[in-house]
Amino acid sequence: MGYRYTKEKILKDSLKIIKDKKPSDIEKLIFLLRCSSQTFYRYIRPGSKEMLEILAEIEYQNAVITTKAQDLLLKMENNPTALIATIRMRGTDKDRMALSQNINVNANTTINYEDVKKLEVNINKLSIEEQRTLNALLDKIRDE
Repeated sequence: MGYRYTKEKILKDSLKIIKDKKPSDIEKLIFLLRCSSQTFYRYIRPGSKEMLEILAEIEYQNAVITTKAQDLLLKMENNPTALIATIRMRGTDKDRMALSQNINVNANTTINYEDVKKLEVNINKLSIEEQRTLNALLDKIRDE
């Protein structure tokens, strides 16, 4: 009696599951296929054109989901958590580092002109919608 799996069946089922269930990685895909890792890798070898096709489709679906999430975040005005999440996903490494720092607002400090200039440059990199959202947030902070 032969195996119930074939390379073609696993590939076809994998691509269907990726489109329908959108697993984020190969391990979750194998779980959703309801076959063992051994069986999967017996038919779909690492580095094979089938494996590359599967990985490319997973990467594409991840990009689609991320883009949709970013679009939703940009539409959430007056939501500081959404703004922070958007900056973490789309900002530069320096922007993300600045978000992760604890800042003591009561500390006596001087304002460095170069830091202010860098902030202005980063703000200018924001899209019009992101700038509107940031300005709305700043207005809300000033009013309180």
